[in-house]
Amino acid sequence: MADANEPAAAELYRLGASQRQRAQYADAERSLLRALELSHDFPGVHFELGLTYREQGKFEDAADYFQLAVHFAPATAAASFALGDALAKLARIDSAIAAYRDGLAHDARNSAAWLELGNLLKSTGQQSDAIDCYRCAADCEPTSENAHCRLGYALYKAGRYAESRASFDAALALRPDMVEARHNLSLLLLETGHADEALAGFQQVLAANPEILESRACVAHALRDLGRLDEAIAYYDEVIAADPQFTDAVINRSYALLMKGDYAAGWGAYEQRFSSGALAARDFPYPPWRGEPLAGKRILVYAEQGMGDEIMFASCLPDLLRLTGDCVIECNTRLAALFRRSFPQAQVHGGNKTDGKSWVHKLPPVDWQISIGTLPRHFRVVRAEFPAHHGYLKADAARRAFWRTQLAVAPALRVGIAWRGGTLHSRQHIRSTTLSQWQPMLRGAGAAFYALQYGDIGAELDALHDQSGVNVYRLGSAVDDMDELAAIICELDLVISIDNTVAHLAGALGKPVWTLLPCSPEWRYPRGGDDMPWYPSMRLFRRDRGEGWEPVFARVARELAGVPRVGDESHA
Repeated sequence: MADANEPAAAELYRLGASQRQRAQYADAERSLLRALELSHDFPGVHFELGLTYREQGKFEDAADYFQLAVHFAPATAAASFALGDALAKLARIDSAIAAYRDGLAHDARNSAAWLELGNLLKSTGQQSDAIDCYRCAADCEPTSENAHCRLGYALYKAGRYAESRASFDAALALRPDMVEARHNLSLLLLETGHADEALAGFQQVLAANPEILESRACVAHALRDLGRLDEAIAYYDEVIAADPQFTDAVINRSYALLMKGDYAAGWGAYEQRFSSGALAARDFPYPPWRGEPLAGKRILVYAEQGMGDEIMFASCLPDLLRLTGDCVIECNTRLAALFRRSFPQAQVHGGNKTDGKSWVHKLPPVDWQISIGTLPRHFRVVRAEFPAHHGYLKADAARRAFWRTQLAVAPALRVGIAWRGGTLHSRQHIRSTTLSQWQPMLRGAGAAFYALQYGDIGAELDALHDQSGVNVYRLGSAVDDMDELAAIICELDLVISIDNTVAHLAGALGKPVWTLLPCSPEWRYPRGGDDMPWYPSMRLFRRDRGEGWEPVFARVARELAGVPRVGDESHA
C-alpha cells in the first residue's frame, strides 16, 4: 500500500496493523481511525480497517473500507480481492465477481484469486467461465493440486470426462493421498461405466476416512452397478443409520431393492423420494390416496420425473381406472393427445411439472391425489402383477394409415432406430451410442432403417452415408411429436433403441422393441435376462462389463438376420 504523506498517520497505520495482527481489534480500530483523521486518502489504512472488521465477522464494514482502499489505490489487486471476499460473505455475488475481475486485471498470475473467482462463477451456474478460471489457476500454479482438482470436478460436471480425468490424475500425481481428488475421480469412473475401478477408489478413500458418509454411499453405488445388490443395500443401511436424511442413500437404496425384484420393499422405499428431498413434492390440495375405495370418487394422478417414466408408470392407469371411472390425469403436454386417446374414460390435462396448480380449480370436486410414480406401490407389488399386455397406449388410426402408405415404399423389413438418450444427470454417457457404432449392423442387415432419434441428426446421417453408403430414412420433425411418433412406430416391424423415450413408447404401444443396455442399466431394468417386466414386447440386449458396444451390435445383427421379412399385409 502507498505510504502516507503525514508521518503521524503512517505511525498510527503501523501501530494499528500490529494491533490487528495480535487480535487487539478495539485498539487497532482506534489507531486506524485516528490515522484517517490525519490522512483520509491513505489507502493502506482503509485496507487495514477492512481486515480488522473482516476478522471480526463484520463484513459490511469490511466491504466499505476495502471499497475505499480500491478507490484511493485502484491498481492495488490485494484490496480488490479482499473486497470480493467480503462481498461474497454478504452474498452479493455479482459484485464480488466484479471485484475479483478488477483485481485480476492487475495481478493476473494470482492462482488463489482465480480459484475464488471460479468458485463464485460456479455458484451462479456459469460453469464454462468457472472452468476457464480454474484452468488459469492451474496454469499460474502448476504444482497446486487444489487447482487441478477443482478444474477436474468442474469438467466432470460439464460432461468433459477425458479432460476431467487428466486433471484429477494431475492432482493425484502431486498428492496421491488427496481425498477430494480420489473421491471425485471415482465419481467420474462410476459415471462413465467403470464401476470396478470406482469401487476401488471409494474403498481407498473410506479406508483412510471411515467417517465420510458420502464415500460410504458411493461404495454402495458402485456395488449396485456391479450387481452386488445385497452388499450395496447393507452399505446404504449403514449410511441411513448414521444420517436418516442422507437423500442420496435413501433414494438409491430403493433403486437397489427394485433392481432385486423386491417390489414390496422397493416401492415403499421409493416413496421416500419426496420426503427425503430427492424430488420436489407436487402436492395438490387433496388428501393422498393410499388404497381407499374409489367407487363414486374422483382421483387426480399427477406427473413426475421424465416422459419415459410417465409412459412406463402409465401402465398402472388401466388398473386404477378399473377402480374408478372418474380420474383426472396430468401429464407432459407432449403426451396429452396420446393419453386422451388411450384412456378415454379419464380427463387428461397436458402441462409442465413447473406449471402452477390453478388449473385444478376448474375441475369438479376431487377426492384424492396420487403421483403417477406411486401407482406401482398399489398395482405392481410382485412380479406376477405386471400384466402381459399387448400395448396400453393407442396411436391415432388416421395417422397410422398415413404412415402405412409412406413406409410402404420400402418393401423390406422396416426398422426404426434411436441411438442417443438421457442427460448428464441420467447417465447419458453410458446409455448412448454414436451412429457410427451402428454401421456394421446397418450395412449387413438387409432391412430398411428409419431414424426415430430426437433432435438435429442430419449431419450424423450424412456422415454415415458418406462413410459406409448406408442410408437411414429421415422422418423429419414428425419424430419430435410424440403422437406422430407413436403412429410411425406402430407401422414399423421392429424398433431398436438404446434406453430412452423411444424404447418406452414402443414397449407401451406393444410393438417389438430391442433395447440396448449398458453394463450398469437404470433401476427399471432387471439385473439379468432379456425380458422387461414393464413391456412384454421388449427384448433386452446387454453390454457386458469390460466390453464395448461392438459385441452387442454383432448379436443384434445375428438376431436381425433371423427375423422373417414380412409383407405389407402385416400392417393391415
